[in-house]
Parts: sequence; structure tokens; C-alpha cells
Amino acid sequence: MIITTYERMKKYAVPADSVDDFLNRYYKRDRYTGRGPEYAACLLKSYTEEFEEYGFCFISHHDSNTGEVVAFYGKEAR
Repeated sequence: MIITTYERMKKYAVPADSVDDFLNRYYKRDRYTGRGPEYAACLLKSYTEEFEEYGFCFISHHDSNTGEVVAFYGKEAR
């Protein structure tokens, strides 16, 4: 059986209402909004496209304010 990245990352799922909410809750401020509104808008666009294409998106432990990997699978996945 092949385990996909989609399945593998589910153990890191956290609650959020949208990609925007996910980034605001879990992305380190200085690495997200702290770099200016243009940078934050670019990240939001990129994460939204990733979510739409793959059905999930994630933040690495380097950029997550939890210090752990976190993933968003949509509001319905909760």
C-alpha cells in the first residue's frame, strides 16, 4: 500500500476556518505579516493555491509558532 503525502500529513492537522485563518493562527508573525502586507498576500495566495490543488497545506516547524509541523485540511475535515 502506498501512503500519499496527503494521508501522511493528516496527523499534523489543526483546526482553522480557512487558509487565511490557518496562516494567522499558526504562522510565526515575524515571518508572515511581519515582512509587510505584500509578502503576507503572496504567502496567502501561494498557500491558497496549494490547498485548492492538493486538498491540504502545511507550515513547517521552522515557520510554525507551535514549533511543530501543522497542516490544514479544511473546515469540513475537523
